[in-house]
Amino acid sequence: MYKRLRKIFALIFVIPFVLCGCWDQVLVEKTGFMTAVGVESASAGNLKLTYAMPVIDASVTTAKSELFDIEANLTRIARDNVNRRSGKQMMAGKIQLILFSKEFASQGRIYDLNSIFERDPSDAILAWVVVVDGSARSLMHQSVENFTDKPRSSIYINELLERAVSTASTSETRIYKYDLINVAPGIDNITPLIKINEKSIEVKGSALFSRGKMVGTINAEENGLLMSMMKTLKHKKFTYNASLPPEAEANYSEKQSAAIQLFQNSKKIKISIKNNKPVVDIYLDFSGNADEYKWDNLNDEKQVKKFDNFVQEQIQEDCQKLIEYMQKIGSDTIGIGDMVRAKYNGYFKMVDWHTAYKSAQITTHVKFHLIEYGDIQ
Repeated sequence: MYKRLRKIFALIFVIPFVLCGCWDQVLVEKTGFMTAVGVESASAGNLKLTYAMPVIDASVTTAKSELFDIEANLTRIARDNVNRRSGKQMMAGKIQLILFSKEFASQGRIYDLNSIFERDPSDAILAWVVVVDGSARSLMHQSVENFTDKPRSSIYINELLERAVSTASTSETRIYKYDLINVAPGIDNITPLIKINEKSIEVKGSALFSRGKMVGTINAEENGLLMSMMKTLKHKKFTYNASLPPEAEANYSEKQSAAIQLFQNSKKIKISIKNNKPVVDIYLDFSGNADEYKWDNLNDEKQVKKFDNFVQEQIQEDCQKLIEYMQKIGSDTIGIGDMVRAKYNGYFKMVDWHTAYKSAQITTHVKFHLIEYGDIQ
């Protein structure tokens, strides 16, 4: 009797789960997935938005995207306008890229717009935050119209950025990461910087921010040095272009450089407060391969030592110039302020960090050792 009742109750419990349907069914054929959004400033405080949606059609042999240009004061209003112009219901959960024009980034409006993406659960907070050197709308239209031999622009740019990050040519910044750093009092944001050329899109380096506004840029090589000061790049290498010393150039008719593949071994940052001013020492240890050079015989131990010293001095000089530039524009992407806040919280609360950062004594100390210079003599 009890066994029979147990079976009946089990069936009553299981059957509803077996027979339940899909209440939030989404038909792919009737849905358009946004993959990229371009954002620029418009008149009267409005937004100039461009949405990219891939065209799914069996009759189309090449990868195509459909673009929608909208001007509105709110992104939600803009998306509703797109839905009235598109034959499909637009979904934002597949957005891979948010492309901001340089002008828009300089106005300090990225965080406010990002918060809209975070509040809406249908949006993708893992999308890249990217600054475009020029017009975001123009870049999206040109990439669709001119780059017919390349994948869809959102896929193409996404892959381009991932490769650039793997070689420390730019920094990986997603919506959630940008917003977290933006509200932290002792660190500033850094985002990828791209530009469209005649036949391709190029990762130029990174855009630097201060208090939420874009205030400067660095190139790809400088970005590698900055990344090494921000974190230890144990699993990455980047190319450093070292000019040869005058005595080496005198032996050749044209100016020569040495292309060095740099590997970072370690990083250490020491911070103290002296005379009411932050004193910061950044210690970097690199090793590297000389991929391309034209300077005496590097199989000679004395020449290798000479080469080590020269490259070491150049890296240190370039790191110091980069630090001075970042202090001048007030961009603390390394997060020195966060370290001061953790170690000297009383001092941090007493000062305006961005003002104190500009006058801080920051010194870089670099070690370099050449480990390979080729197998053919």
